[in-house]
Amino acid sequence: MTNKFNIFTVLGLLVLLQLTSCNDAKDQYVAVTHFTIDANGELERPTGYRSWVYVGTPVTPNDLNDGKAPFPEMHNVYIDPHSFDHYKKTGEFREGAILVKELVSIGSKAAVSGNGYFAGEFIGLEASVKSKEHFPDEPGNWAIFSFTNPEEGTLKQTAAALPTNMCNACHQANAEDDFVFTQYYPVLRAAKGIGMDVSPEDSAERKPSKKEVSIWDATVPTPEGLVLEIPLERNQLFAYLKEGKYRAYKNQEKKLHPSEGPHQKVGLPVKVFINDILAKSLEAGNTEHPLGSVSVKEMYDENSQPAGWAVFAKTHDKSDGGNGWFWYEVTDSEDATKIAAIGNGVIGCASCHTIGKDMVRTKFPLN
Repeated sequence: MTNKFNIFTVLGLLVLLQLTSCNDAKDQYVAVTHFTIDANGELERPTGYRSWVYVGTPVTPNDLNDGKAPFPEMHNVYIDPHSFDHYKKTGEFREGAILVKELVSIGSKAAVSGNGYFAGEFIGLEASVKSKEHFPDEPGNWAIFSFTNPEEGTLKQTAAALPTNMCNACHQANAEDDFVFTQYYPVLRAAKGIGMDVSPEDSAERKPSKKEVSIWDATVPTPEGLVLEIPLERNQLFAYLKEGKYRAYKNQEKKLHPSEGPHQKVGLPVKVFINDILAKSLEAGNTEHPLGSVSVKEMYDENSQPAGWAVFAKTHDKSDGGNGWFWYEVTDSEDATKIAAIGNGVIGCASCHTIGKDMVRTKFPLN
């Protein structure tokens, strides 16, 4: 009996050691990093990322954005394997996560299978890193980097973090999960918190197709018969803007400045005009602006030539997450049909403006 007991005891200890070792291994991966920050605080260019976990390729081509898409190229996105495992296990992006975005030009638009958008050449590289240690002051501890030298056709060896307002503000307002646009990456959505012992790609579950609602579509009706300083009917509004009637507003910026949002393209010139109702509310420091508040933004191209308008007007007493605002953007100063957004509750507009004071991001008094 003693010998049997000893044998079973030894076997039991071996099994326990194996289980303990296995659990330790699962926990240890959280300490592994796939990036290096140098002595200057810059990120060294990641390598070998094409062997990481591929999560998707968003593309917003010029053809679908009036020839002026802010990001017209394909974005091949990869996440480091340890962060993917952690995301499967916990449903959260770990400290030390890195995602790499490889930019690819649009190549052919036709193939034997039909018309479409097909990958061209590699044209750039970007990365996002989540690190409280290195970026304690960044929202969500995420920092975003670009290694692209577009004119030279090369990649930089190191890159400094981009200014917060260039990318993080938009990610904070629009990304579905911790500054990451998981709403566009079904690979991540399927893996979120599913567990280490499950392979989501092996699941037979598939969602039935359904009509997608664009973030630039109105989600609630615009009040009928409402009279404001600006007309809300599309043709009348374009005529109003074309005639420049808003330039009679006493509160207007004195000169053009680079846009911080995706109006035409981040960094292109804009100029803001606001009516007296909104100006008085901003001056009073109100957190909810009154019905009738209006802001008009003139948009310009890279040569400082007129390129359309972005308008929003308060149509309700309550903001209601942007539903109480009417949004409008036209990307051509001569063509009234080049409408990017129109109506109340346009998610693409409201989500970027939500960080402002009741949707108003413009600094007041106007410069």
